[in-house]
Amino acid sequence: MKELRANTSPQPSAIVLVGFMGSGKSSIARRLARRLQCDAVDLDSYIEQRAGRRIAEIFATDGEPAFRDLETAALAECLGKADVIATGGGIVARERNRDLLRAAAAQGALIVYLRASPEVLARRIRRQPGKRPLIDGQAVLNEEETRRRVEHLLAARAAHYESCSNLVVDTDNMSLEQAMRHIISHRIQSGVQDG
Repeated sequence: MKELRANTSPQPSAIVLVGFMGSGKSSIARRLARRLQCDAVDLDSYIEQRAGRRIAEIFATDGEPAFRDLETAALAECLGKADVIATGGGIVARERNRDLLRAAAAQGALIVYLRASPEVLARRIRRQPGKRPLIDGQAVLNEEETRRRVEHLLAARAAHYESCSNLVVDTDNMSLEQAMRHIISHRIQSGVQDG
């Protein structure tokens, strides 16, 4: 992804992807950035670069609240710099983050909730075992156990994803390319021009 350019206010044409882990945020963000020829950032990667550690390490050493502090700071910073942002799955867990997302939407950003069913999410998550500390914890789980954890976390987050977004894209039966095209089509129909 491109180097972020300096800016002090949210990009009015920014696209911010929210959704549960495994919903396709990072992959779709990369595709959007290439297609729109714009700046993009993956918040989890951004946090890892700034902290000099993997997210799983931060969770294990410092705990989830410390990671969420880093996440909030990264979101606030990146909203003013990137045209496309892929957030982490738990970004909506904090009210401050939800407020930041709603404020960005009020200034013209497109906040996209990439929605998927627990079954599909569990299947996608299992393709990368051991990478998701909130799902795997201390052990790599099978698909059934993963689905149960996904259902539990998703039940707590789904309403927050919806309350922060101004576009919902159901990705269960969509390819990454189809989801990206749907987002771009909505952006064009909404009259948002490239910044």
